[in-house]
Amino acid sequence: MNFDQAKALRFQQWRSTLDDHDFRMQNPEAHRQHLHSMASTLVAEGLIDTLEQYDMNEMANAAYWHAVEELQSHPVRYCGASSYDLVACDGSLILGEIRQTIFHARRENQVEARTTYDGKVYRDGAGANLVFNPSGITARIEGLTLTLRDGRQFDLIETGRMILGVIYQPIDDPDMYRALVDAAQVALEGRDLRAYEKMRPFMDLASFSTCPACLDRFDRRDDCAACAGQGFVIKPPGSGLR
Repeated sequence: MNFDQAKALRFQQWRSTLDDHDFRMQNPEAHRQHLHSMASTLVAEGLIDTLEQYDMNEMANAAYWHAVEELQSHPVRYCGASSYDLVACDGSLILGEIRQTIFHARRENQVEARTTYDGKVYRDGAGANLVFNPSGITARIEGLTLTLRDGRQFDLIETGRMILGVIYQPIDDPDMYRALVDAAQVALEGRDLRAYEKMRPFMDLASFSTCPACLDRFDRRDDCAACAGQGFVIKPPGSGLR
């Protein structure tokens, strides 16, 4: 393989990653960082120069901002980096928990040693399937609702998420969340990508979401009865937290 062929092949691999919509929407930060890392490797191997690297990084950054805008209006969806409690929609039963795609059924004896897992989540373009072990029976996850074969439904209640290798719990302090949102808004308006990408996962994980009535707009927030002027509300069941 000559130089041009090697360069074309490696660039096509980079381009395929750039166009990986599911990866980008699941974790915009990891998607952007992976693209930057791939470009750095190409420079180190002498396949591209620093000007080409700059152009590729700019394309990765643009894809990140596009994903952020899309996620703001996108319905909630299962996140493979998160842990969830599976709670019946009427609150009567906890089926178990999912930890980073692995399902563990609830047991009466919580200190019982586990020798295997009870299921695994597999994503697809429209949602995900939970395949129970060892039966192979499948339950469907759409949004953050799990539906069993018999029609029973369970909310996926997010209890934590792995961010940069560390598992964090949702922010549940209103003042802390307000400060985070305000700082992120400044970073967003200033297109400060490095600052914003550090804050966005914590906003997404938090116990709150933007008020659907006033949309946290300054001219409507103070008089909004739905959020009492805060600009945000507690996430309802089915949105990942309760």
